[in-house]
Amino acid sequence: MNKITNIKAIILDLDGTLLSPQLNILEETKKVLLQLKDKGIKIIIATGRTPQTSIPMTKSLNIKEPMILANGALIFDPQKNNIIDSIPISSKTIDYFISLSKEIKVSLNIYTPECIYLEEDKIDSYIIDSADDRKNLINQDLYDSKKEMAVKCEFFGKNQGINKDLQDLVLDKQKDIIEELYITSAHVNYLEILNKKANKYFGIKKVLNLLNINDDEIIVFGDSHNDLEMLSKFPHTVAMGNANSEIKKSAKYTTKSNNEDGIAYFIKEYTQIL
Repeated sequence: MNKITNIKAIILDLDGTLLSPQLNILEETKKVLLQLKDKGIKIIIATGRTPQTSIPMTKSLNIKEPMILANGALIFDPQKNNIIDSIPISSKTIDYFISLSKEIKVSLNIYTPECIYLEEDKIDSYIIDSADDRKNLINQDLYDSKKEMAVKCEFFGKNQGINKDLQDLVLDKQKDIIEELYITSAHVNYLEILNKKANKYFGIKKVLNLLNINDDEIIVFGDSHNDLEMLSKFPHTVAMGNANSEIKKSAKYTTKSNNEDGIAYFIKEYTQIL
């Protein structure tokens, strides 16, 4: 097999891909990515997370390039700490899902470019998992859809997971909502709801256009359902070893898991860019 050459950027999902199960970047993976940066290859993040929980996770890589966040609903400039582009969900849709979450008694998180609105008892666990502090984590009761744009809402079933009945209910209820929605998931416990025009593939295309990089000049790594679009539509795509069979089938290559330096392994074994 011919090794991949002429790459200008590496596109990385976070959870299950760049991050280990312990939510850190393994040392060998970090070493290889920093070597690529020294060679002028750009490291671009494409994640379902928003700025509040993605920036702390990537500090050690000193990311300079625009980040694709909230599954493509946000393009974020980490150098200027501002939003380049956003695709919000309508206030009517957010209000509807707030009411639905109370009706079916399933937690709902609401993500804006600046804050995450959570039920009060979920805030401490968010800080422990991935946020720097509590300042951008706010009680959901204080959210006003008329005053603040939201880019993602997320049903959260911590103990029992999100079952198919809930997914079917949300899909069925779309007919009650004006806009079409993009419904995806990065984990069995989450059901993520975004504007139909938002996904990682569309977000990556926007960033490639900003950076003047072609589709065949990137390698894309992912592991979850919310990576399907980007893994199936670019020439050089890699599913992590911990991904399920559907995700692996959508990618051109499969590497080792996120707990085995799968990114570093693939770059060293399947490319000539180091």
